[in-house]
Amino acid sequence: MNVPVALSLALLLTACGKPDDFPRLLPTAQILAEPALPVHATVAATEPDAVEAAENRRAEALRARARELQGPVVDPVLRRRAEG
Repeated sequence: MNVPVALSLALLLTACGKPDDFPRLLPTAQILAEPALPVHATVAATEPDAVEAAENRRAEALRARARELQGPVVDPVLRRRAEG
């Protein structure tokens, strides 16, 4: 057997995978169906105002933390050593 034919056969065999390698096909009805909400999202769907208020509080806390970190951050031990 010549080399190009052997190489072609070898490549052909390596391209053939297990049947599990191919993605599972879904029925069209399942693909087009409305997605189900995850359990953790039911509160947001039923009480959006409460979730928005909680997120606004968290955002404000993060903004306050960012304002605190805008100054120079120097370790207190390093500051004492530098001062004297």
